Amino acid sequence: GHLSIFLAQPPWQFSMRVLAFAAAIASATLIRKQVPDDMKNVGEDRMTDSFGGSTLTPPCSSVQCNMPECQAPFEKKEDGTCCGYCWAPDHVVGLDRHKATKSMYEADLCPSAPASCRGPGGGAQCFAPSCDEGYEAHCVPGACCATCQYKGF
Repeated sequence: GHLSIFLAQPPWQFSMRVLAFAAAIASATLIRKQVPDDMKNVGEDRMTDSFGGSTLTPPCSSVQCNMPECQAPFEKKEDGTCCGYCWAPDHVVGLDRHKATKSMYEADLCPSAPASCRGPGGGAQCFAPSCDEGYEAHCVPGACCATCQYKGF
């Protein structure tokens, strides 16, 4: 493979390649060391002041929170968010999956909809798409619900 290409070359040519590679690494190291350490944190873009404190603005410093009190069983959580939020575990506040209303915009699933569109835990809910002129509702293979497709499709 590739090793035979290097071995087939005259020894001086291989040595020249190794020497060129070593020179490139040495010059990159010298360029990196040109800025003295005591000058790396100077100017408007510095990230710490002379005492080691951050000069960056905290991310939430300009966010004004108007968080109301959380009603039981919810409690306020502040885990990395600026303002916090009301939270309760799932076993305390169950997930409501009921269908509250019927809508004139509801539509049936596509006839060729895969089984995953029908459940478990309730099926997909489709709505009649509002298609622009030149487009019509069409079921594409593998889709749960119709989408707008160009009439010439």
